[in-house]
Amino acid sequence: MSFRSLSSVEKKVLSQSLEGHRNGIVFGAMYSTTPEEWSDDATLLTYKDSRLNVSLLSRALAKLISEHVELYTTITEGLEFAPVKEIKADDVINTITFDSYKDELVNCRFGAPPYLLRHIFNQTIFQPGSGNVLWELFVVDETLVIFHGHDVLFDVFSAANFHKLFLDTLNSIPKKGKELSTIFKLDRAVLPHFPKSIYDSAKLRLPAKAADLFNLQTQSFFKALYVNALKKPFNYLNSNPPQQLKEFRARYADILRTDNNLCGTTIFGNIPPERLERLNCLFKQQDICLRSFVCAITMLCLKPIVRNFTGTITFCVPADLRSSLEDSSEFGMFYKDIRVECPLSLIDDQNFSGLTVYNGYDSSSIKLSEKDPKYREQLLEYQFKKVTDHVVTILRQRMKAWEKFGFNDDDIKRMRFSYEEKNNNTKLIQINDLSNIKIGTDNVPDGKFGVRELNVTQSLRPGQLMSLSYTHSEKGLNICIHYPDSYNMEAFMECFQSFIEDV
Repeated sequence: MSFRSLSSVEKKVLSQSLEGHRNGIVFGAMYSTTPEEWSDDATLLTYKDSRLNVSLLSRALAKLISEHVELYTTITEGLEFAPVKEIKADDVINTITFDSYKDELVNCRFGAPPYLLRHIFNQTIFQPGSGNVLWELFVVDETLVIFHGHDVLFDVFSAANFHKLFLDTLNSIPKKGKELSTIFKLDRAVLPHFPKSIYDSAKLRLPAKAADLFNLQTQSFFKALYVNALKKPFNYLNSNPPQQLKEFRARYADILRTDNNLCGTTIFGNIPPERLERLNCLFKQQDICLRSFVCAITMLCLKPIVRNFTGTITFCVPADLRSSLEDSSEFGMFYKDIRVECPLSLIDDQNFSGLTVYNGYDSSSIKLSEKDPKYREQLLEYQFKKVTDHVVTILRQRMKAWEKFGFNDDDIKRMRFSYEEKNNNTKLIQINDLSNIKIGTDNVPDGKFGVRELNVTQSLRPGQLMSLSYTHSEKGLNICIHYPDSYNMEAFMECFQSFIEDV
């Protein structure tokens, strides 16, 4: 029995995975029924009753899997989606235990331990015909749950949806119950509905106002930012692998695979809630969108390492299409990649130095002398506005194209017919914006589980300079910057850290 054959795009994604060019999405979340703060007396036993024990985990997964067909789906050797007959808890749950609460705090302070990310991206490989499902969990000390989903069935938005659904399921079952060794068994005579691929569908129902998502303009931003911003540290953790993992289940690894570049340096950090709230107010006042803001500060922070301003940086921004489709689900591939090519000339200081004025209508905006203390601020404001205007214009155009043409949208065509990444004169930066997917509630009822912290990143792809992934949690905006180990990005990170400290 099978659901359907893989679409052309799904086959290309699977092929890239088998060739070692990609390995899915990783999304981690800290679960607890009580706030956990470090103290000298704190131990793992201190918080044991507030965490996810194996009984809760297995029963919650059993309920969640039974309600979502993608979670009990595999790929056959004939390249078809098909249901698995049975899922054992050990098939999808990998446990990791630290010796002390202090070790856990140090290793998992901002999310998944970087050396664990390397293991997941470089060693956990899905093979068609293996009978395994297309996802797995890594559970650290019964609190950090890390979801790893295969690209062919779980896009970046699916990974966020997993935690959203898992949290709801977890809070819907009794806390006490029997641990399950088998969490799924196929007992249906008739297979459930399995969503079709949107890339092989000729008709899509589109919302009337899809373009409003990016109906944005950029006005003068930096003056308000400098006046109103609250300066605080941007903590980050470099991925220098410490001691070996205490416990995890060995996975298949092809000994002929020589690549080891799916995971590079991962740096986690966050913008605290009070600073994020201040930023959101500025966004609304000045018509700035978060995606364009991230693209702009990324471009500006790359200036210290750019030697030639004649090339381009291409931002790849996935857009979630689920609300536009009748036959969609929380999982699956229901997105399109929007490519925004940004000429490096937008951040070339020479272009600004040659101007007499940078605003032809406002006499107060006459360019200052380079000796003026405010010259650098004016330069940044000018370049920030140029990048942001360019980014929001392209985003708006591409969403209008989706609204007008549907499946004939050029972005969909590119993904369907030429999905392979091409090495050219541009550098690719992935922007994964999951800030609109809300996981849990702000006020967690007594005795119920809440999510304290989130972190997300994707495996690196050929030709990719870096990826920036971010999502909301009670800790504010959680950010992960991921780039190849071979790149010297210290200057970028110093600039990015300084920039975030000033927002």
